[in-house]
Amino acid sequence: MEVLNDTSRSIRWKEAGMAIRGYNARKVDSTHYAPNHIKSIIKALGLDIVAEPGNEVMFYCPFHSNRHTASCCINKSSGVWLCFNPSCGEAGSLTELVRRVLHKNDFEAIRFIAAQEQQALNNFDEVIAGLFEEKPDFEEFSQETLDRLHADLAGNKSARDYLESRGINKDSVDYFRLGYSPGMNMVITPVHSPDGMPIGLVGRSIEGKSFKNSTNLPKSKTLFNVHRAKKIGEHVIVVESNFDAVRIHQAGFPNVVAVLGGVLSTEQHKILNRYFNKITIMTDADLAGRELGLSIANRLRNKDILWASYEYGRIYPHDAKDAGDMTDEEIKTCIKNAVSDIEYRSWTP
Repeated sequence: MEVLNDTSRSIRWKEAGMAIRGYNARKVDSTHYAPNHIKSIIKALGLDIVAEPGNEVMFYCPFHSNRHTASCCINKSSGVWLCFNPSCGEAGSLTELVRRVLHKNDFEAIRFIAAQEQQALNNFDEVIAGLFEEKPDFEEFSQETLDRLHADLAGNKSARDYLESRGINKDSVDYFRLGYSPGMNMVITPVHSPDGMPIGLVGRSIEGKSFKNSTNLPKSKTLFNVHRAKKIGEHVIVVESNFDAVRIHQAGFPNVVAVLGGVLSTEQHKILNRYFNKITIMTDADLAGRELGLSIANRLRNKDILWASYEYGRIYPHDAKDAGDMTDEEIKTCIKNAVSDIEYRSWTP
């Protein structure tokens, strides 16, 4: 990936400023924007931010197909933008960018910008408020118990066969320290706090479809695997179940977390907002999964939201409901082909 150096970018900015001022059809907004406002708008437009040199944001130009060079640059204060690619050279005001990307009129573009400004302010208020919030208290779960359950899994062929039927291999079993409870005939998954403390477990029967959690498990106050995912970077993949998360990790994406249910709690929303800036939604391909995904997207509009997609207009391959129904290659394809929130909503009912 290539980014223009400061000197060439400065020269082109001067040229762009003169060109825009001399072109009556393009009127540069007189408004001065907050840096977070500009970033919020670029993300809401589904454009990929690549770098932030000084008071500028670099992203891939939406008006030509070059995905090797981040050639489009917008000033965080004025909203003036320019594509530095010689074969493109598009430039204009923030209003014009929104209007052209979303195919809106000027009034609709201005409303979109105003809505994003309010959203950016709300998100900033949430961040500040979070600095003064008390973090939830967790009671440590016995590591000795988890180790014993993990050892019991190694000695039970039925449990191992069940996990294999779910596409989970031995490396994943050992990495996540999956276990087995002979008394309940359940496969066990340890759950940790965001800081990595073991706080309980979730069980899944190997016959039928029943679930059981350890007593007083505060699963609404954490996300499965978040203590590992937050160390990898600002991009996270969000799924519903722990087994889906294990499968996605196994396919080569360790930056995955699971909600452990069909509802995103207030504390889980805060965790996603605190640790991640880019979120790929890969919830179940049913009504409940779509509602959960929309809840995540709507409550985290300040983030770069993507939806896993097998191909244009198609969420998952064949009749797959979730990652557990896919091969590693199919999972990789869905994540690689993820689409923006705006695009996803345009082709889903």
